[in-house]
Amino acid sequence: MTEGASFPNTVLVIGGSRGIGRALVHRLATRGTRCAIGYASRDESAKQTAAEAAALGPEPVLVKGDQGADAARMVRDAVDALGGLDALVTTAVPMITGRTLTVTREEHVAAMDIQVWGFLEAVRAALPELEKARGSAISVSSLGAQLYARYYGALGPAKAALETLIKYLAAEVGPRGVRVNGVSPCLVDDIGHTGDAPDVMVLLDQVAKRTPMRRLAVPDEIASVIESMLGPEFGFVTGQVVAVDGGYSLLA
Repeated sequence: MTEGASFPNTVLVIGGSRGIGRALVHRLATRGTRCAIGYASRDESAKQTAAEAAALGPEPVLVKGDQGADAARMVRDAVDALGGLDALVTTAVPMITGRTLTVTREEHVAAMDIQVWGFLEAVRAALPELEKARGSAISVSSLGAQLYARYYGALGPAKAALETLIKYLAAEVGPRGVRVNGVSPCLVDDIGHTGDAPDVMVLLDQVAKRTPMRRLAVPDEIASVIESMLGPEFGFVTGQVVAVDGGYSLLA
């Protein structure tokens, strides 16, 4: 976005059937933005999200696929269905938990495929449309990219690589008028984002009590920041990963 530009008219939200992505689709529909909901397997959840969004604004289209393997095709399908693409948001995250030394090689590969290679391929495929719109791409990282979390042994390193990729992409596509940014939440009070793994559930109350704001974020609070970053108010911001964590990252 540049000075005088409007909010994006078309957005693909990969991971839009649940959690932060679902909340973002609702917000975008309320603004009149046409969305494509990218999702991997939860057909009923995707249909429900689309129906909820249609009650608020334009009815989204559904784009099924695995971000780790099908990102470029998902972008092409969204472009065809929407007639263009002004912005790309990825919130998808695989539910892989365990310590670094206990997760399998296959789990490490899956985490990297979805968080890093999938985002890279999605941006590559979307770039011609984003360049025409002078739009942006945003991905959801995590505080676990910077701080150790014992259940985040595969995702933490993948999210760290994602944050570096965001900076490199921003530097390379900036001359083409395209921005690339990220948001970094701590734990989110929503099973659609965190899953129900025992290692995660036992930490929710502990993290909430330690957070300066004494609670966890809900998905809509993260989605509201993404929504703002898509707009012209952030038109000169690129290559940044914005912490949305209630101040947790301030603590030693």
